[in-house]
Amino acid sequence: MSSCKKFFQSHIRPYLKTFVVVLSPLLLLPLAFHGAEARAGYCVLLMTVYWLTSALPVAVTSLLPIVMFPLLDILSTSEVCALYIKESNIVFFGGVVLALGVERSNLHRRIALRVILTFGTNPRWLMLGFMIVSMLLSLWISNSGVTAMLIPIVDAVVDELFQDSKDVELGVNYMASQSGHSPVTVVHEKEPPSERSNGLNSIKRKIKIPFLIAVSYTASIGGTGTLIGSGPPLAFKGILEELYGSETGLSFATWMAIGVPVAFSTTFFAWLWLQLLFMENFKSSQNEESGMRNKNDIKSSIRNQYRELGPITFYEKSIMFLFGLLIVLWVSKDPQFIPGWEDLFPIEHKIGDATVAIAIVLLAFVLPSKPNFWCFTRPGKEPNSSPALLEWSYVQQRFPWSVLLLLGGGYAISDASKVSGLSILLAHHLSALAALPSFAVMFLLCLLASAMTEIASNAAVASILLPIVAQIGEVTNMNPLYLMIPVTFSCCHAFMLPVGTPSNAMVFSAGKMKPAEMIKAGVVMNIISILILCIVMETVGDAVFDLHAPELPFWTDGARHRAIMLRPS
Repeated sequence: MSSCKKFFQSHIRPYLKTFVVVLSPLLLLPLAFHGAEARAGYCVLLMTVYWLTSALPVAVTSLLPIVMFPLLDILSTSEVCALYIKESNIVFFGGVVLALGVERSNLHRRIALRVILTFGTNPRWLMLGFMIVSMLLSLWISNSGVTAMLIPIVDAVVDELFQDSKDVELGVNYMASQSGHSPVTVVHEKEPPSERSNGLNSIKRKIKIPFLIAVSYTASIGGTGTLIGSGPPLAFKGILEELYGSETGLSFATWMAIGVPVAFSTTFFAWLWLQLLFMENFKSSQNEESGMRNKNDIKSSIRNQYRELGPITFYEKSIMFLFGLLIVLWVSKDPQFIPGWEDLFPIEHKIGDATVAIAIVLLAFVLPSKPNFWCFTRPGKEPNSSPALLEWSYVQQRFPWSVLLLLGGGYAISDASKVSGLSILLAHHLSALAALPSFAVMFLLCLLASAMTEIASNAAVASILLPIVAQIGEVTNMNPLYLMIPVTFSCCHAFMLPVGTPSNAMVFSAGKMKPAEMIKAGVVMNIISILILCIVMETVGDAVFDLHAPELPFWTDGARHRAIMLRPS
């Protein structure tokens, strides 16, 4: 047994990804010699294997349709390539670029510290403050970016909670160095490690673990509140338009009508669950022997960190204005329940969300970051040029270009599944779900999506599942949105494993956690999030999209006929 294990570790494990890359297409090859459905399935299965095993980089796997679909006679090269630059990709580009402006201006840190100050110094309420900050910022900024920004703040705040007068005052120094200011505190000499200091470190870790897990969870939760928060909502938007056109009733406002209640409700119940799970951790911090500092001292220390940011700058105000303008224009363009500003333009061609996003992004590259011109110049200073709010070199360096390819690969899978009939074939084999209550079907599909996204990219899972889920809805005579929307949310809700999301991996490493700590919290959190999703879809979702109408919606085109043909007798 030991010799076999040694052979595997020395001869197989180092080349495991190579074996997957080479053997997977060979083992699946028989599918390529059958009908269009099997040929499309060959490519989809191969991409799924590569995505789940990370045998190839996610972005590289996303390029496979450009090679395989034309060779397998499913789509032409020009048809596949056109799917990689759709409106949803441009919306994603515009939203992320403006979010990078928020990060560059440091506006997100100012918001974070302000909210944390509002919630006081009790660790329980401080954790809720961090969760709300993480959730709100993740509505607009990438989940991993929000998590990366909050981890050092969590470290500094927890250090301040239990700081000894003889300890090194790292918190403010670290935060000051992050913001580019000079540290103002003095570093005191530490005493040699003792039983007391070891006990203090243990208590700090007990508080830091739930704080970090809370930040990661709410970053994922907030990422579903808007269409630009993370990859799956945008993948959903593109796939929905690819399958059913643009008359489905989905808009930025209608998505937020469901996404925001889900985000706030799930955040609240996540806080309650973490309070219950880590109750002993918080109790130990309240003991007199814990070394917790006076509340006034803690608040004063956090306030000092906020003051070091200085007064709000012209740069921050400009970015805040542009981001606010973008949100207002997106929400009011076509709110569905009242006429939007789009109706003021009686033109033949529709104005999409991408037009709004790029218009605001162009302004960010034009407007100056400092008011050093004309009448805005300070007395005694000569007017001179100022850099723009955003510079292309910064965007080029920080933008997640691989996500654009991932979204494009998902749209290619969706289109190929529809053209080849693969999604209809799969839905036919799953048509037995029609015997179950609609709520049970939704719950089971969300559970499947949540399990898959624990080990694979969330946008990749959405790209694989959504075309199939749409067809399941048609076959079972359900509005496709009734199943597609909650599955999209579940693709973002990976709470159990460090590999589930970049945010999970970051907090797992920062807190030096054990896998069991994250799994124990994540199992229950997955169930909580799915239940909330299903309840919101049955209430708010039904009110917004009329999900329980007796007939399939008109925009499903031939869906009514296909559903009758495929439904089991």
